[in-house]
Amino acid sequence: MTSLENLGVSTKHRHVTSSTSINGIEVSAKETTELTLTLPRPTAVKATFAREGLGRKVLKLFKKELQTGDPAFDDAIYIATETAEATRALLADERVRAAIAATVIAGGRIDIADATVTAEVAGRVDGADAHVERVVAALLSV
Repeated sequence: MTSLENLGVSTKHRHVTSSTSINGIEVSAKETTELTLTLPRPTAVKATFAREGLGRKVLKLFKKELQTGDPAFDDAIYIATETAEATRALLADERVRAAIAATVIAGGRIDIADATVTAEVAGRVDGADAHVERVVAALLSV
């Protein structure tokens, strides 16, 4: 039994392969795994963590973004949330910020809503993902 199962979390894996072709020639391919984790109870956090790109930097001109006070994290990760205080409490732990950053910077994304955490992680993951496990364990302790 994995540590997530011990916490009452169920996990589903879905492998996604995408490619870009130009004139019928594949120029890039990407494989990711979508993890859908169902928690034993809803969480107070509703947030999305994604890579801070040019489009999101422009969006920040019109919409206030939650900042953690960790400059490296805040520069790399865009946080969209409806629950600023609960999200801030989750991100108070440096290890949780590091786990989110590791997932997102590698090309992934984490969405948290009610009792569901959806994480896109780079590559093919058949078992547990240590970074996502750390985030889920923190959610269950907040």
